[in-house]
Amino acid sequence: MSFFALLTDVLFVGHSLVGPDLPPLVEGGLRLMERPATVSAQIINGAPLRFNLRNSASAEGVDARAELAKGETEVLILTEAIPLAEHLRWNDTPGAIAAFAELARAGNPDVRVFVYETWHSRAGALVEGDPNSALPWRERLAADLPEWEGALRASGADVSLIPAGQAMARLADAVEAGAVPGVASMEAFFSDDIHLSDKGKYFVALVHLAAITGQSPEGLPAQMTRTWKSRDAVIADDLAAALQRIAWEAVRDYAPAEVAAAPAPPPAAEQAAPAPTPAAAPAPAPVAQPAIDTAALTPITNPNLALGLHGITDWSVQQPFLDVMKTARDWTGHLPGQYGGWDHDRLAAAGVLGPNGWPTAIPPEITGISTLVMVDLPADAQGVSGRYLVTYAGKGALRIDGRAQNVTYADGSAQFDFAPGEGGVFLHLDAIDAADPIRDIVIVREDRAALLAGGEIFNPDWLARLRGVKTIRLMDWMRTNDSTLSRLEDRPKPEDYTWTRIGAPIEVMVALANELDANPWFTLPHLASDDLVRFYATAARDGLEPELVAHVEFSNEVWNWQFAQAAWAEEQGRARWGGESKWVQFYAHRAGEVASIWADVFGDEAYTRLVRILATQTGWLGLEEQILNAPDVVAESGTPPAALFDAYAITGYFSALLGSDDKAAMVRGWIAESEAAAQAAAQAQGLTGAEAAAFVAAHRFDVAVARAVPELESGAQSGRPEDSVADFLTRVLPHQAQAAARHGLRLMMYEGGSHVVGTGAQVDDGTLTAFFVHLNYTPEMAQLYDRVLQGWAAVTPEPFNAFVDLATPGKWGSWGALRHLGDDNPRWQVLAKGCLAC
Repeated sequence: MSFFALLTDVLFVGHSLVGPDLPPLVEGGLRLMERPATVSAQIINGAPLRFNLRNSASAEGVDARAELAKGETEVLILTEAIPLAEHLRWNDTPGAIAAFAELARAGNPDVRVFVYETWHSRAGALVEGDPNSALPWRERLAADLPEWEGALRASGADVSLIPAGQAMARLADAVEAGAVPGVASMEAFFSDDIHLSDKGKYFVALVHLAAITGQSPEGLPAQMTRTWKSRDAVIADDLAAALQRIAWEAVRDYAPAEVAAAPAPPPAAEQAAPAPTPAAAPAPAPVAQPAIDTAALTPITNPNLALGLHGITDWSVQQPFLDVMKTARDWTGHLPGQYGGWDHDRLAAAGVLGPNGWPTAIPPEITGISTLVMVDLPADAQGVSGRYLVTYAGKGALRIDGRAQNVTYADGSAQFDFAPGEGGVFLHLDAIDAADPIRDIVIVREDRAALLAGGEIFNPDWLARLRGVKTIRLMDWMRTNDSTLSRLEDRPKPEDYTWTRIGAPIEVMVALANELDANPWFTLPHLASDDLVRFYATAARDGLEPELVAHVEFSNEVWNWQFAQAAWAEEQGRARWGGESKWVQFYAHRAGEVASIWADVFGDEAYTRLVRILATQTGWLGLEEQILNAPDVVAESGTPPAALFDAYAITGYFSALLGSDDKAAMVRGWIAESEAAAQAAAQAQGLTGAEAAAFVAAHRFDVAVARAVPELESGAQSGRPEDSVADFLTRVLPHQAQAAARHGLRLMMYEGGSHVVGTGAQVDDGTLTAFFVHLNYTPEMAQLYDRVLQGWAAVTPEPFNAFVDLATPGKWGSWGALRHLGDDNPRWQVLAKGCLAC
């Protein structure tokens, strides 16, 4: 009887290129090949093998370490994260392979260990530290193979490669040759620029089956699971036969390169993080901190700049607080055998969270409680690397892992080293003393502990980038959109364990405004009671420096039906007046009540220390009449809402709708033309290999940018000027300025800048995203900003309000004026200096 006839357990360890769908396909295929097996997986999306090794207990699916310890695993399949070069450099891929192999063979000496060769983004973009990143995808599959094979050799373990990347290369060649029935391009096998469609998963499952069994999958049915997952998953018999043939040929013909193995690191299975002990271990020297030389970066000298602040999150590149715990994710409780299961609200309902959110006990239904900080910060996020100090009151078992390295524990404290990258720092409460529970956890970079102890709140690197700003809009800091906050007693408080749940405390926002000498713009939650509104107004009046002016707005974009406040306003308006389409009138009504409360609190000082703001949907010309002169409000009170306000706010966005479905084909054409031009230029210069790839990566979007600029300016390429710079400056802005003037209101901007981002189906187009991210930080985009700033300044003396201060760009938008604390891009330079002709 063969080994494979006895196959009982196959275990994947990996990320989203395994996901929930690949293991069932492999299990179904093995069953059909009369090699029945149970196939399970440990999944941590985006995580390298080393992170999977250290965090198996908190992964999705099974706990690989626990499974391997049972000794039942016959086949272990390991999946390294992408980009491979970065993880080879920083996450010791060979060492992680060796450690997993040793764990597996400690349980079952006969286990077979594989590494699943994956692939990089098909979009292709030059990434620092990833030398092959600019190569075309098909070429890269061949160029990366030595790196995969080198990792296996360097591990020193008996490990085989599942050549899925090489199989993809064969499939791409077959598609190009017209040899794959019914398939015209590789798009059929992908759901985005890297992840597989259902047809792609079928093909990669075939590659795994061939590698695991050593037998051809030819002759298997097109359907390997009980049901098709979707209509798109249906595979015709002739296509299935072709995919089976290509998969088998790729595995059959693959032969590892014969190269001397690199010296192997001593394989050692990693141990679980140590439990806290009364005596402190000697702390390693602090990690060298990459300094942010603020003197070399463009400061804000523009006297008329406002900034919206990015929301407080565990993954924000702002890192605004000295105490990193204030950016922690909500508590998560873990059901037996899994990560998670209980969220913050479930823990609160169980009565195990104290007044400020600190856990007081671990309920018997769960095994522990965890949170995360500093999650997925980009590698170039300067100013966050270093050694961190954790202090807390109370007793119990606090465990720290994830991206935390060199963790040491003492009574009431711990220390760890941190560098930014994929994943985050986990804090686990494994035990809590009911009489003296762990609480008041503080996480601060060791070299800044004295600042925090001295009463400082904010990260000095972040403050240095914002100093000089005139106004800060706090909408995302207050978690205004979809807010459920209504009662005074439920408001955010400085003592809360995190400020990410329901927003920043008013005391902290006032302190920030005073620190920056900037006017704060508050956006009150739409459900806020009068008591809560009055409390915020009083805190602003009493806490702000006398020269600062409080700006107050009721909620945010109540006209916008993607937010809960719009539906709420419509419901309230119908109940009050009857009829339909009452949402913006009720918005104006409630906004007037809120403005009046603030005016009452400020009293005689309201004229000099308060600006009451009413906003509209900028592009819906005419909607402002339903807000400023709301007829139902006037019929009820005799007073138009506009009379209760000082300012009227609009946006200052432009995008020419480049990311829309209607213009996507045009933009893709620009990109194709641009990439071809870059390749031709490289060839004309006689460049080859890595030099050619680097040149193409640096210039791949040059022509596309040149095409995009006139479209953004006026719609010149398409003949459709909607949402262009010219459309805003010559049609929309004059209309809204006239509306403000008719009602005696100052014209203000609540958000503005580039809105170039994929929308609808284009959100997941990796090529468009790469281009839009590039475009948003070019000198050409900076010139468009300069023009918009000039046009704005010609109409109103109020600040241009850029959304937002700092954010990592991606498929959801390139909103950050800065991409990280050490950034200094052309767009920022225009905003920070101000327009040349203003």
